[in-house]
Amino acid sequence: VCQLTFSPSLNPSSGRTKECLVNSKKIATGLGAIVAAFGLVLSSATTSVAAPVPEYKAKAGDECRKAGIVAKARGAEGTDLTCTLLTYGSYKDTLRWWYADLKPLKNLDWVVPANPGGYSQTSTAISESLKKEGLLQTYTSVFKPGAGGTVGLGFFQEIKNKPESVLITGLAMAGGIPSNKSPLKLENSTPIAKVMREYEALAVPANSKYRTVADFLNDWKSKPTLPIAGGNLGGADHQFIGLLAKAAGVDPKKMNYVVYSGGPEVIASVLSGATVIGASGSAEFQAQVAAGKLRVLAISSANRLAGVSARTLKSQGIDLVYGNWRGVMATADLSEADRLNMVKVFDAMRGTPTWRGYLTQYNWDDEWLAGKTFGTWLKTELPLVAGVIKDLGLGG
Repeated sequence: VCQLTFSPSLNPSSGRTKECLVNSKKIATGLGAIVAAFGLVLSSATTSVAAPVPEYKAKAGDECRKAGIVAKARGAEGTDLTCTLLTYGSYKDTLRWWYADLKPLKNLDWVVPANPGGYSQTSTAISESLKKEGLLQTYTSVFKPGAGGTVGLGFFQEIKNKPESVLITGLAMAGGIPSNKSPLKLENSTPIAKVMREYEALAVPANSKYRTVADFLNDWKSKPTLPIAGGNLGGADHQFIGLLAKAAGVDPKKMNYVVYSGGPEVIASVLSGATVIGASGSAEFQAQVAAGKLRVLAISSANRLAGVSARTLKSQGIDLVYGNWRGVMATADLSEADRLNMVKVFDAMRGTPTWRGYLTQYNWDDEWLAGKTFGTWLKTELPLVAGVIKDLGLGG
């Protein structure tokens, strides 16, 4: 303790005063360290003890309080969840709401109905999440691009007696089927899960004369045949550009939409100058933007996306919000037991840290529908998309 005695002869800058100030600083520093240490203890105690989720709010992967307790009808398709001490994945050695009869998958054989890009980005994220969480051993992929995804769909729907076969699908295929006047029906496969939604981005070379979306739209109105790169005919990119044309006062039937089978081809086209602007999922352009080669003029989400420096169309005066969903289908002949187990495996994956990490990394929205609920949603979604294709005159 430092006690100061004031005296007329005491020089305020004397050694005694300095010593007292030093001691005071030591005391303050010591108290600060104690307070900081105490704060860390409290913080550690707070973060290390998560509140268990009660039965009536349980979702697969949530923490629970006592092994063996059952959360009735809280799982996919009204199945039960059981409080389980897990032995694998990120939740190893913790009590979690889980499917008591869940069997991790041995293999997944993906059919990707396009060249490497958005579809395979999603299927790989799913597969890696399942593997890292102990829900899958191995996976393979075969790429079948062409005709708006219908080449891949046709190939997939010929597969028989292979319960490990799965198709990655989405809004692009939903539009590609009517655009190509294909007799194939997506609903003739087995719905497993809708896993996410990704928003569109408009990108130009970094040295492009277009600095804002308004710059491009003004030019587009006077020259509707400006070449624009995007994914398959009638797909998510094509639908988005058609709706953008309509919102901007450009006749969609006059636009020059150049079709490519994957995001990398769209990027190559824009960078080479073969097209003046490209449309794709927002995650597709991230690497080229970071490298300073591309610039995103706008994104199609309602609000700005973390990690994307571009503004939304809405904030730039264009009333358009449009996003591409993706989902997983299994073969039509999958047994009911295998179907329900696969649905449970995917639903268990949804809440894991690995999958949530991919959602954050790629700016995907967590739009999730499992099993029969996904199938019911498709019955409404597919006719709506076909209507968009017809209204915009995008059919082949």
